[in-house]
Amino acid sequence: MVGETLHNSPGILIVSGVKGDTRRYRTLHLHQQLSLAGVRSVLSHVTDPLLPGLVNQARVLILHRVIFNPFIAKLIQLVRSNNGLILVDTDDLIFDRSAFQWIDSPDFKDPVRAALYIDEMQGYGQTLQSSDGVLASTDFLADQVRSMGKPAWVHRNAANLELMVLSEQARQRRQLPNAKIVIGYASGTPTHNHDFSQVAPVLMDFMDAHPEVELKILGFLDLDQHWAKYQNRLIHDKSVPWRELPFKLSQFDINLAPLDAGNPFSQSKSEIKYLEAALVGVPTLATRTDSYIAAIRSGENGLLAGNDQEWRDQLEKLVDPLVRTSLAQNAIKDVNERYSPTSRAHQAVQLLNEISKANKQTYSWQEKEYQAGDLQKLWWNPELELHPSEIEMGLYTLRTRGTGVLAKQIWIYFRRWLARFFPYGR
Repeated sequence: MVGETLHNSPGILIVSGVKGDTRRYRTLHLHQQLSLAGVRSVLSHVTDPLLPGLVNQARVLILHRVIFNPFIAKLIQLVRSNNGLILVDTDDLIFDRSAFQWIDSPDFKDPVRAALYIDEMQGYGQTLQSSDGVLASTDFLADQVRSMGKPAWVHRNAANLELMVLSEQARQRRQLPNAKIVIGYASGTPTHNHDFSQVAPVLMDFMDAHPEVELKILGFLDLDQHWAKYQNRLIHDKSVPWRELPFKLSQFDINLAPLDAGNPFSQSKSEIKYLEAALVGVPTLATRTDSYIAAIRSGENGLLAGNDQEWRDQLEKLVDPLVRTSLAQNAIKDVNERYSPTSRAHQAVQLLNEISKANKQTYSWQEKEYQAGDLQKLWWNPELELHPSEIEMGLYTLRTRGTGVLAKQIWIYFRRWLARFFPYGR
């Protein structure tokens, strides 16, 4: 995908400035969706040496988590000179400097990391202000963008074709319910400690009342000393690659998605936890945030809670395996209808045409049904996710942001490694 040319006009170029899950959900998925709809797009990265040539052919440039700098300014100007559109894609509240106070990350105990992150937020904000509009993963984010004077459209996160197949395999391998009830929580980043703490006391009470309940944590989470007495009923696995995640999630009986509803940064989170668990047949109990209200019809395809008592009541309902099975079956049907790559592909084309019209552009896209027959041809090569390398990212930083920023990034990399042995604050 990287290094292709845009043969058809108008060309759509999708560029990310980061790696990891956010890049996958917001750029690789979108690229695949457009391919399913018969709309040609090209996927690239800010480190791609061919990027200026690709930009020169693009009528629509979509920038995902790209920090503004002179190089990006030139790319934007190049698209504008060709009467093209600049769109920013965001799935987090990272473009508003004032939101920094709401981010709970152990990383920010390092003042160097905190200061650099604030600078990056300002850079994301500059890129947003230089755009013609924003694609957001949630209604909350779209509203935040509009409050800053920019138009925004919601394009929700969805599954990719490979994830659908892997989740089906994991679902087929699930064992029938037994006497144990496994409550699971998957944490993608270290910023979720505060979110989990919102339900920790209720969860402890529930485990006291139900000795058959076990808690399984996937990924980043710091559990305090109060969890020590549950050590025989507590499993904490390290973060797993996304292709293995369905098989881990399928070991849950109940999937938790707690968020601090009063925290704007948490409110901006999408409903990925519901989506990924539903695909493997596991019901979700989530905080009643905007995104989960949009995804879950409480009591039908999942459960929502807004306070401690509601969390207690909903957990008690989920003790019944028949309730869990009913919710899971409805959730599977829901994600296949609303969160599949094919359904989201149709929405992506409609959205791009709406944005083009809103910006008084003359070009549009005609949706076509994918004709190849073998959808596996649209799976991306796993090698793609390994690039760019840390060295390539470092060279890009040196070229576009200078030696000072690169030195800070090297320090942060070293400090994170050191934190494995000497945690922050100790």
